[in-house]
Amino acid sequence: MAPVSSRLQIRGPLPGDGTSVAGLWRELWDAHEAWGGYVGAKDEDTYAAVAVRLDSDAQARRGSPVMGRHVHLVAVAEGRVVGQVEGWIDRYGVAPTTPTTCEVRSLIVTANARVGGVGRALLHALGEVATAVAQGPAALAAEVLEPNPAHAFYEKLGFRPVAWTTRIDTRNARWPEHARVAGPRDAQAVAALDVALLARRRLAHDPRFDPPRSIDATMLGALSAHLARSPGEIPAELVAVDATGTVRASATLLVMHLDPPFVPVERSALGRVSVDPAADPAPLLRALIELGSHLARQHGARSLEITDLTWPRSPLHDRTIELGAVPWSRIVTKVVRPQR
Repeated sequence: MAPVSSRLQIRGPLPGDGTSVAGLWRELWDAHEAWGGYVGAKDEDTYAAVAVRLDSDAQARRGSPVMGRHVHLVAVAEGRVVGQVEGWIDRYGVAPTTPTTCEVRSLIVTANARVGGVGRALLHALGEVATAVAQGPAALAAEVLEPNPAHAFYEKLGFRPVAWTTRIDTRNARWPEHARVAGPRDAQAVAALDVALLARRRLAHDPRFDPPRSIDATMLGALSAHLARSPGEIPAELVAVDATGTVRASATLLVMHLDPPFVPVERSALGRVSVDPAADPAPLLRALIELGSHLARQHGARSLEITDLTWPRSPLHDRTIELGAVPWSRIVTKVVRPQR
């Protein structure tokens, strides 16, 4: 890629950058740990192994920032790597108006280079790469921990929050009376709740997803087949019911393993949370969170992130706080378009 200025160049990683980038990652994970995030490794051997992997990865890229759906860019000033950013390109909808999403990952600028516009240049370059891959508009999306001072940085660049996450301890989680793993018989109810979720995302101006759509036989057939999987499989679709046994809320449970340079740990998230707008969210959320926490604990996760929530001081967000969760992060987005 061309130099951003006479002093700064943004390009794909090259063999030999690995040690510098691994050092940047160490700065980032140390900062995240200080903000209450997942713990990063402290030993030199881990980062030496990461450096080797990064150099091998760079060799396979042959100078390109793009490999598959993964984007990796580094910022170089006076021959020294001073920043880096990763992106993961995906598409969460099929409507022509729904842009491709580029998830911003591990944006870090070394401490003594943070006043030179390096972070802005990295995100600008990431947007250029994402629109080139998408051959059209792309939605940059970043998860920012609540204690992270980068909120002002993203806001200044035009990013806006569209979803919030809280986090709860999974200890002492029990199997609730009014929630269960969904099955094929729940397809109609889950589809209706999915439409409500899409409408809520639209109201939040979240560009990553399709607008609400009508429920048809094809959708129900695909959803029934999806829900027919083994109840013990992860990801798992969960539903909560009211006193009459009617499904009134749903969510998707994910459990993933974090590898080095994180200290290896299981991370769990309860996403796609949707509650019938006509129902009281408190008991339904309690049931979903208790079941999600119980299952996450069975898979080794010590905490559960509750994602896809509305803004603080809204009923959906604040009911999770009342149940013992704490604010964790928010998703901020910005749509970028190809330069003409």
